[in-house]
Amino acid sequence: MSKREGDASGDKGSPMTQAYSPKFPQTAVGSLYPTNYVVGVIDDLEDAQQASQAFIDTGYSINETRLMESQEALEKIQELENGKNRFQRFFSSFQAATDETGADVYHFEAKLGHHILYVRAFSQNDIAKICELMEHFNAHTMKFFGVWSVADLPPRKIQQH
Repeated sequence: MSKREGDASGDKGSPMTQAYSPKFPQTAVGSLYPTNYVVGVIDDLEDAQQASQAFIDTGYSINETRLMESQEALEKIQELENGKNRFQRFFSSFQAATDETGADVYHFEAKLGHHILYVRAFSQNDIAKICELMEHFNAHTMKFFGVWSVADLPPRKIQQH
């Protein structure tokens, strides 16, 4: 476990985070949902690998970060789809139409050959630090997946013309 205490959900965490679960990250209905993680997209593989290493270098453990290269992300999504039972397929058909998490954007990004970086957040302050470091490596489409909600990070900036 890292030096950081507590987490964004109030849970103290466990020695093995969702990042290395065999079904990472997955809900009971077979959807991707990495609870208490900041997730960002990095287009360039070298930038993504450097970002992942930067989190290790700043004190995050290997169990608190996860880089899914585009092909691995696509394979994981397909594996989750293929492994769904009848109930999960039925529920997913409704969930896709009403999904407000925006998690499907990561599938789209992976199809474009972009890479997904997951970093475990232990506090609100940690979320800000993660975003700042991810931005240093050109991350975009960042979201925080909490227990009960998903938030776009940082807040969308209105571009002035």
